[in-house]
Amino acid sequence: MKETGRFLKEYRGNECLNCGVPLDLIDRYCHHCGQINTNKRLSLKDFFNEFFASIFSYDSRLRHTIVALLFKPGKISKEYIQGKRIKYANPFRFYLSVSIIFFIINGLFIDFDGFRTEIEGQVNVGKDAVSAIKENIAMDDSLKQKISNQILTTKGIPASDKEAISNGILKIEGLPMLNDEETEPEEVPYYSQEQIDSISFFNRGYKLWSMYNDYYDKTKETSTYRALSELKHDRNQFNKYVYHRVLKTKSIEENYGQEFFEFIFNKLPLIIFFFLPFFALSIWLLYARRSFNYMEHLVFTFHTQTMFFIVIGFSILITKITNISSTLWIAMLVFLFYLYKAMRKFYNQRRGKTIVKFLLVNILFFILAGIGSILTIVGSVFIF
Repeated sequence: MKETGRFLKEYRGNECLNCGVPLDLIDRYCHHCGQINTNKRLSLKDFFNEFFASIFSYDSRLRHTIVALLFKPGKISKEYIQGKRIKYANPFRFYLSVSIIFFIINGLFIDFDGFRTEIEGQVNVGKDAVSAIKENIAMDDSLKQKISNQILTTKGIPASDKEAISNGILKIEGLPMLNDEETEPEEVPYYSQEQIDSISFFNRGYKLWSMYNDYYDKTKETSTYRALSELKHDRNQFNKYVYHRVLKTKSIEENYGQEFFEFIFNKLPLIIFFFLPFFALSIWLLYARRSFNYMEHLVFTFHTQTMFFIVIGFSILITKITNISSTLWIAMLVFLFYLYKAMRKFYNQRRGKTIVKFLLVNILFFILAGIGSILTIVGSVFIF
């Protein structure tokens, strides 16, 4: 590499300016702390030269990583655990970068407001249908009178029963299940702060939730502080948290979950990032008889998951451009084939064993994904 700027030998010293370790003139960097060996004062030219050099250096690693990842399944993971790491990007950082880019781009194509509007429209259609049924189901007086007269002339029914049935028909206004009259709501008890403090912790949360939920329904108060003041409750963290949860739950109901699902979607890169180590643990157990340690399985997991985001990301872009709905299914098949080839290359087992473990890996993935989805939704309810 050609030496320029602060890297020139004329600027090198006999000791590191950062840690004081003795250096030779041939040392470009300190072998103890890694700082550049130079006495030259900083200049704007040197600063920009080093800045762009670091970008191109990373770009070289990025190019090698992408080429190996796309066209040589399993090779990058195998070489990385064998120590050939200088030409490849860090698998964990590279995965996180690709996943964030994937969700940002994908988020541009997901119309959460459109989904909410569509659901709202379907709900309104249902309400209109019920209203129409109510109007059409009501019996006019002539029809009720005809049915009543028919009952009175029907043989085989005792006269007393005929009279009761006839009178009942004449009194019909519509179907009871379609009545607009609401049942009397159950009275929710309100507690003072002293009474709340005497209740057990878990039961306290349930009582507060019922009380705050009822209070919001009656007042539509969106300020936690004003609500607690009106109820004469302490503004402690627990009371504020419960009332805030009530407000969030009501917002989910009012906007048909739009904000809630946007919240989960924006957290998915980190959620999946913390989920993958558990998936790598299941692979480690599956290959317990092999010589790989847990971290080597984790490297393989992050590489294959990165490839998954790349393949699915391109399929989504192609679908949006061409409007071909089958692109996503083709991408899934491509990735499954890629995963099989990567497992065969990385773990170096026969075709039969690889196929069996490939099927088991996918079953474990869907089981863990299901558990992870449930935990994510439940957890999001408490932090949304």
